[in-house]
Amino acid sequence: MQNSFPYIDILIFGVIAIFLIFRLRNILGTKTGFEETNLNKKAQKDQFTNVVPLKSDKKDMGNIELSKILEVDPKFDVVDFLSGSKTFFEMVLDSFVSGNLENIKNFTKPSVLKSFKSAIIERDKEKETLIIDLKSIKENQIIKSTVSKASIKINVKFESLQIRALLDKNNEIIDGDNKKEILVKDEWVFEKKINDNNPNWTLIETKSY
Repeated sequence: MQNSFPYIDILIFGVIAIFLIFRLRNILGTKTGFEETNLNKKAQKDQFTNVVPLKSDKKDMGNIELSKILEVDPKFDVVDFLSGSKTFFEMVLDSFVSGNLENIKNFTKPSVLKSFKSAIIERDKEKETLIIDLKSIKENQIIKSTVSKASIKINVKFESLQIRALLDKNNEIIDGDNKKEILVKDEWVFEKKINDNNPNWTLIETKSY
C-alpha cells in the first residue's frame, strides 16, 4: 500500500498540470474586447478622415445633428458652409459700417435687416461715425443645429479681433477705442428652407456675448 502512494501523487500532479494548462490556454486565447475595438477604431479613423469632429460634452450632446442635415440636404458640406458664413460675416460688418445694406438684403431676414437699418438711421441722425476694423476671425464654429420638417437652422459662433469705436459729429470718441483690439464674440443663426428652390442660407438672428 505504501508503494502505491507515489503513483497516486504523480497522478494527482498530472491532473493538476493538465487542468492548469487547459485554464491557461483558455485565458490566453480569450479576447478581452480591446483588440477588436482598437482595430475598428483605427479602421473608422482611416475610412472617415473627412468627418468633422464634434464636441462630446454633455451640454453639447445632440446639438449638432449633422446626419439629419445630410438626410434632407445631401449636398451640405460643413467646410463650404463655414467658409460662406465667414465671408458673409465680413460682408455684414462692412455693410453696417458703410450704411449700405444692399449687398446683404437678399440673405438677411427682414426683421434683422430692419434692426440694422434702424441703428444706421439713428447713427446718421446723430451724425455719428462707426469704426469697425476686423483684424482676424479666430473662431468660426457650428455650435448647434436644428432640423425640422420645414427648415434647417444652424447656429455659428464667431470670435474675432476687432477695433471698434463710435465717434460723434466732432470726431470725438464716445464709445470704444480706435487703437485697441478687442475680442468680440457673436452667435449668428442661419436658416435654409428645405423645400425651397433658393439654395442660399438666410441670416435670421444675431447676438453678442
